[in-house]
Amino acid sequence: AFQPSTFTSTTTPQQKQRCFPHLEMSTVHVTEPTAGEPQHQTPPRDDDAKDAERARSAFATGDVEASRREHALPVDHHHQGPLAERHSGSASDYVKSIVFGGLDGITTTFAIVSAAAGAGESWKIILIFGFANCIADAFSMGFGETVSGMAELDFARSERERENWEVENNKEGEVREMEELFEARGFSEVESKTLVDIFAKDNKRFVDVMMIEELGLLVNLEDPWVPLKQGLVMFTAFIAFGIFPLLCYLSGKGQGTDYMFGISCGVTAVGMLTLGGVKGYLTSISIPKSALIMLLQGSFSGGASYAVGVIVELIVNGGK
Repeated sequence: AFQPSTFTSTTTPQQKQRCFPHLEMSTVHVTEPTAGEPQHQTPPRDDDAKDAERARSAFATGDVEASRREHALPVDHHHQGPLAERHSGSASDYVKSIVFGGLDGITTTFAIVSAAAGAGESWKIILIFGFANCIADAFSMGFGETVSGMAELDFARSERERENWEVENNKEGEVREMEELFEARGFSEVESKTLVDIFAKDNKRFVDVMMIEELGLLVNLEDPWVPLKQGLVMFTAFIAFGIFPLLCYLSGKGQGTDYMFGISCGVTAVGMLTLGGVKGYLTSISIPKSALIMLLQGSFSGGASYAVGVIVELIVNGGK
């Protein structure tokens, strides 16, 4: 076998070319370490494996060359999960919980503030009902997200157990079923048989494919804490954004639609824009567009609540 010390200062270019016929002569450079000189190994780089964030950035900017460079990198074999590309963080795994929890928190709280302001209530009433709603709804949303996630996880586990049992006892039937599924999706009979034969060589891999292609289930069964994490994220997002409309009233001022209500509207708008920006960043879509859509949605909800508060106040007071 070839050893690095094979090349010396007396090695001719022809000898080097015979060892590496696929390389241009100008690209073969071998440097011998001097006596006593420490040999350094190249430290591992942070960009030596596929990274989802860089791939998204290339797509967002339309940089084809950057995308090609990214996909030319080796996969991260230490990555745990269905994707080979390395993720720089887990925030994108909780997009739904962050956006849904934050949006519901800031929208419902601002709806209460708007309704109370439209009815001419004081800052004390606004804070009491606002914080009561924020805390109660946060627990409800977080608990609901956890329970629904656990139900989804249990269902996926039961379906995987069923598929494992069917493969063990009737693998031929499952193979035919998958072949028919691929044919229904446009593959030829030969292509379908080739694909399924490859998948079916390993039962675990075969069941992995069936879970996605046949059942449409892409659930992380290796981490039983995912539902609880999702619930905590939703609870935190609800509280974090839900207090935005109430912040200005903590000063102990405000009555009806006075200037404090205007400040509350402004702070809420900032919260809406921030939430929309976070959503745009996590989903790799236009941040300004996402922020504007979120602001319009919150404005519509707050305006409707304010109108309801005014109307109900007029009805209760007999139109006075």
